[in-house]
Amino acid sequence: MSRLLPLAAGAAAALLLLAGCAAPIDTSNAERVDGAVTVPASDLALAAEGVVLEQGFTVEIDCGSADVPLEVGASVECSAFDPATESTGGYVVTITAVDGTDYEIEVVGSEATPQPAPESALESAQAFADLTAQAITDSLGEAPFVDCGTDDIEIFEGQEVRCAYETSSASGFVVATVTSFDGSFYEISVVEE
Repeated sequence: MSRLLPLAAGAAAALLLLAGCAAPIDTSNAERVDGAVTVPASDLALAAEGVVLEQGFTVEIDCGSADVPLEVGASVECSAFDPATESTGGYVVTITAVDGTDYEIEVVGSEATPQPAPESALESAQAFADLTAQAITDSLGEAPFVDCGTDDIEIFEGQEVRCAYETSSASGFVVATVTSFDGSFYEISVVEE
């Protein structure tokens, strides 16, 4: 029997591709350096965080500390980190329009770098008991009541959980073993004790 855990594995979507997200930016920090107007990359990072936030994602963006020429087409590669999912990704922030010291940017992101699957996760005792009951229903001839306790169960490959079962004609104990776990999905095998 198998079960999909409602983990944050899909949450890495926070750093997914943002193509063509543009926004006007307050450029009060733009300055003239050696005859050229530049903007600090850190300002572009803050502006990009705002653009991404408008799309519903909260990420920390770092574009470095260099100055970027304030001209159409100037761009900087940035790294991004989503603290909620601990995923990383990248963005390219490009200046798309300039009017004096006012400018607009476009933020284009890359796919999130997936983080390694967690080695374990927690599952409610009731959900684990329900899965165990499904696994033994056919062999018992009816759906049993299964009790695996009240504490959340740590899910990892090889985890063994002793559960009590009861039907209208029998009762006993089973051992449910997690046979595979990929970070968000696990399978169990169940044997009678």
